[in-house]
Amino acid sequence: MLIVHQSNRLETLAERLARVTRAPLASPLAAETIVVQSHGVARWLALALARSGGICANVRFPLPVAYAWTLYRSLDTLPHTSDFDPEVMTWRIMQELPSLESRADFAPVRAYVRGEVYRRYELARRIADTFEQYLLYRPDWIAQWDAGAMPHWQAVLWRRVAAGAGALHRAALHRRFLERLDGTLVARAAVPGRISVFGAPALPPMLLELFAGLAQHVEVHFFLLNPCREYWGDIEAGGEIARKTLAGRPDAAYLESGNALLASLGKQGRDFFDLLQHCTAAEDDCYVDPGSGSLLAAVQSDILELRGRAAGALQVAAGDRSIQVHACHGAMREVQVLHDQLLALFERWPDLEPSEIIVMTPDIEAFAPYIDAVFGTAEPRIPFNVSDRSAERESPLAATFMALLDLPGSRYEAGKVLELLDEPAVGRRFALTGEDLQAVHDWVRESGIRWGIDSAHRARFGVPATFEHTWRFGLERLLLGYALPGAGERLFGDILPHDEVEGSLGEILGRFAAFAEAAIALNEMPVARTVPQWSRALREMLGQFFDAEESGEEEIAGVRAAISAFEAQAAAGGFAGEIPLEVVKTALRSRLEIPGRAFLSGGVTFCAMVPMRSLPFEVVCLLGMNDTAFPRMRRPHGFDLMANDFRRGDRSRRDDDRYLFLESLISARRCFYISYTGRHIRDDSVMPPSVLVSELMDYLAQNYAAPHGGDIRAENEAGRGARFTITLPGAPPASA
Repeated sequence: MLIVHQSNRLETLAERLARVTRAPLASPLAAETIVVQSHGVARWLALALARSGGICANVRFPLPVAYAWTLYRSLDTLPHTSDFDPEVMTWRIMQELPSLESRADFAPVRAYVRGEVYRRYELARRIADTFEQYLLYRPDWIAQWDAGAMPHWQAVLWRRVAAGAGALHRAALHRRFLERLDGTLVARAAVPGRISVFGAPALPPMLLELFAGLAQHVEVHFFLLNPCREYWGDIEAGGEIARKTLAGRPDAAYLESGNALLASLGKQGRDFFDLLQHCTAAEDDCYVDPGSGSLLAAVQSDILELRGRAAGALQVAAGDRSIQVHACHGAMREVQVLHDQLLALFERWPDLEPSEIIVMTPDIEAFAPYIDAVFGTAEPRIPFNVSDRSAERESPLAATFMALLDLPGSRYEAGKVLELLDEPAVGRRFALTGEDLQAVHDWVRESGIRWGIDSAHRARFGVPATFEHTWRFGLERLLLGYALPGAGERLFGDILPHDEVEGSLGEILGRFAAFAEAAIALNEMPVARTVPQWSRALREMLGQFFDAEESGEEEIAGVRAAISAFEAQAAAGGFAGEIPLEVVKTALRSRLEIPGRAFLSGGVTFCAMVPMRSLPFEVVCLLGMNDTAFPRMRRPHGFDLMANDFRRGDRSRRDDDRYLFLESLISARRCFYISYTGRHIRDDSVMPPSVLVSELMDYLAQNYAAPHGGDIRAENEAGRGARFTITLPGAPPASA
C-alpha cells in the first residue's frame, strides 16, 4: 500500500513519521528503513526522531539509488557497487575509446581528444555521467541501444561498454525486478514490511515506479514537503503564459499562475507531484497555515493557499524583520553584516539559539575564509561550524599530499616547496620542529634559492640555463658552508659557502637536505604509468613524506582510501593502459573524502546550497545571492541527447536551484535573510542580485504595502523602509 503524507512543514512530517514508526515491524530485530535524499537530512531526521521518542536506534537511512541497487542485487550475485557507476564506467570508456576513435562516426570524439590521454579522460568522465542520466531517465533509449537500434556513436560506445562489463546494468535489472516482483521476491530481497521515503523533492520516474511496485506488497510511505495544499500541477509562470499567448497557443487563455512565486520557482516540484498523481495512493495531508502574523508568514500562507493578493491588500507592520535583503560591498562585508544582524536577532528574540540558524551560500569555499575571519574573532562570539568544504580545504594533510603531486613539472619555487614543511606530519617525518623551520626559511632566503632545480631544469621553461638561485646552487652553498667555511670570501670549486651553518645546526641542515632531495626526486617520475604502478608510487610517497600522529590518522586513512578507490575502480573498469600524472591528480581529487565538521554539529551552521537539503530553521540565511552566482548555470554537454528531448521528471540544475530557493523560503520560521554584492567595492556602481531575489522583491511589491502605504520599494528608496523589509540597489544600502 502506498501512502503519501504531505505537509508544508518538514517538522510536521517528522512527527507523522515518528507516529508511523511507533507501530512495530513483524520482527522485533528488523531495522526501520527510511530512504532519504542526503546525509544531512538523515542527521536532522535522526535527531528529530530521538526528540520525539527519546531514542533513535536500529534505523537505516539509505539513499534512493543505493537502496534500489540493494533490491536489484537480490536477483543475481552482484557486487556492492555497480559496474555501471560513473566512476567505474569512466575507466571502461577510457579503455574502449582508443579503438573506436578512428571510425568515421566517432569524428567528433577524435576532434576533441586529439590523441591526448588527459582530454580522453575528461571526455570519458562526462560521457559516464551522461550515461548514468540515461540509465535513470531514459531506460527506453538504453533498451533500444541494447537491441542494436540507433547508429549514433553514443549507442555504439554504450554497447561496447555494456559488453565489456559482463553484467546487467541498472535499467535492465529494474525491468527484471518489476517483472518478477511478487511475494517470493520480496521475501528473498528481505524487503522490510515498511519503507519510508522522507523529504524527497523529486525522484526519477524509474525509482517512483519501483516504490509503487513495492507498495503492492509492503507498506510504502512517502513523506513529502509540498508548499501548496491545492493541486498546482497545471500552473504556469506569468512569463510562460505571455509567451504562449504571443505564440497564439489556444490553451493560453486557460492557464493561470495561482501564486506568482510558486509558479515561477516551483517547476521541479510541480512536475514531481504531477507524476505522483498517476500512482494509486492513499493521501494523508497535514498542512499548517502559518497565518499572517509577519510578512514571511503571509508569503508562506499565500503559497500554501495558491493565492495572490490585490496590490497593497496587506500592509506590513513597521517593526517587521521577517524578510531581509541586504546589498553589500563584497563577500567580506556580507559576512560582517550577517554577524551584526544575527546579534540584532538574538537581542530581538532572546530564546533564539545559534543552532536554530542556518546560513547557505552557492560557493562555500569562497565564503569560508571570511566566515572564519569574522565569526572566529568578532565579539561577542557566535558559535558556528562550516561544513561541505572540499577535502583539500578541510584537511591540510590532504592538501599537502596534493601539493606534492603538483611539484613534478612545476618551477619548484622556494616558497611552494617550503610550504610542504608547514604540515606537521611532514615536519615529523623529517624530524624538523617549528624552531628548526625558522632556521630553514632563513637559510633558503640567504643562500639565494629562488626557483628551479638546476640549470637544465630552468632551461625547460624557456629561460637562460643559469645555475645561480636554483635548489642545487643553494644546497651546495649550505653544505659546503658547514664543511668548509669560507668567511664569505673564499670560493671552493666556484662556489661561495654559506657560513651560517655550524655546530648542532648541521643536524638540522642534514634533515632539511634529505627533505629537499626527496622533493626534487619527485620531478623524475615517469611521464606515464599504469594505474597499479601509480598506486604503489602514491603509497610510497605517503610513507616517505608523512608521519601522522593519532590526530592525523583519519586524514591519512582518507588519502589511502582515495588511492584504493582509484585503483579498484580502474580495475573494475578493465582499464590496462598508461596514464599521465594529470589524470591521477584529477581522479584522486574527485575521490578524496576526509572526515570534517559534520553538518548540524552545533552553533550556526554554514553550508553549501545543496538541493534536497532544505531543513526547517528559525532563521534561514542566504549569502552570495549575486546575479551570476545563483541559480547556477550548468550548460549540458554538447553530446547530451536529453538536452533536446525534455520530459516531465527530468532534472535541471537551474530548476533545482529555483526550487531550492522556494524550499528555503518556506523552511524559515522567523526570518528569511538574503544578502548579495549589490555595490562594486571600487566604484560603488550598482550590481544586480540574483534573478530569484528580484522575483521575490517584485512579488512583495505587487502583493504587500509598506507601513506608510504605497510601494515597498518606493518607501525604501525614500529611506523610510529599512527597519522592516529590504534594501534595494539604487538606494544607499541601509546595512552595508
